[in-house]
Amino acid sequence: MNRKLAITIYLSTAIFFALFFVYPIWHTVKEAFVTTDGGITFAYVIEILQNPVYVEGLVNSFYMGLFTTVLSLIIALPLALLANTWNFKGKEILNSLILVPLILPPFVGALGIKQLLGQAGALNSFLIDLGMMDAAAPYDWLGEGRLPGVVLMNALHLYPIAYLNISAALANVDPALEEAAENLGCHGIRRLFRITFPLIMPGMFAGATIIFSWSFTELGVPLIFDFTRVTSVQIFDGIKDLSGNPFPYALVVVL
Repeated sequence: MNRKLAITIYLSTAIFFALFFVYPIWHTVKEAFVTTDGGITFAYVIEILQNPVYVEGLVNSFYMGLFTTVLSLIIALPLALLANTWNFKGKEILNSLILVPLILPPFVGALGIKQLLGQAGALNSFLIDLGMMDAAAPYDWLGEGRLPGVVLMNALHLYPIAYLNISAALANVDPALEEAAENLGCHGIRRLFRITFPLIMPGMFAGATIIFSWSFTELGVPLIFDFTRVTSVQIFDGIKDLSGNPFPYALVVVL
């Protein structure tokens, strides 16, 4: 009876994922290789790699993922070291607050930043009221360099992932190794770089992998910041085209 139940659960799960995961992905991917007359072609994918607009989008996506990952690690690593090294009042509250950004999607923060620093934002309104800015020509604080803003908002949302992975790695470090290093004269920062960092590197890499994959394909924040030269937004805009444009599907394959 248990064996039959296990087989039933296994088959039901397989059918569910086949219908709602594998088939939709296959339906999306095959559009990148099928011509209008039903033939097979690689021209769409090749065009993606040759078109400078699409290449720029892929490069910007890579930068978005890379810089978000680095900034997330910079934010999370000191917090994880602090939480796992010292005991202090309010530590449990701090650990809870650190995870709060995971509750809301990153574009919510991006909306707030745009309401604050946009041309019609609160800062410009305040400066106009003070007579320090011309109401007919408000300054665009976000400007054309929107990538830094996108990276910052992504990092502020995703750093808890790095924090959780680094904290778990620190908790699994054998204290005897650090004590042995201390006894052999490896103290402070040197011990951190020579002993602790190599031991927690798998946890850092695991967190960085998730963050990079997430931010590399992030859609909401670039849309809010009007950062259109990024692959996720190019796919989103292309899918809205009702003419049967195959290039968004080819972009999905390349991405």
